Amino acid sequence: MDNIELASLRHTIDELDEQLIILLSQRFEVTERVGRLKARQRWQAVDPERESQQEHRYSALASQHGLSRALILKIFRTIIDEVVCNHRSFVRH
Repeated sequence: MDNIELASLRHTIDELDEQLIILLSQRFEVTERVGRLKARQRWQAVDPERESQQEHRYSALASQHGLSRALILKIFRTIIDEVVCNHRSFVRH
């Protein structure tokens, strides 16, 4: 692999990272709306049944796309924990 190819691959990685960040931003915008709805309705911030369903879905998607199930679950656990924290902040306001 020469320097030009390496630079090109790294540029592609940088573009993909930016796309991931944009998608995360969009996801958090939607989950903020969910949190505000839950707060208005006085629903719990955590929905264990939904989380269980999503865990199965994430596992299947990881397998389908040749990714580590453990990695994907760790990533989404981090995202969901942040979402729940945000949802709980809406109840306090």
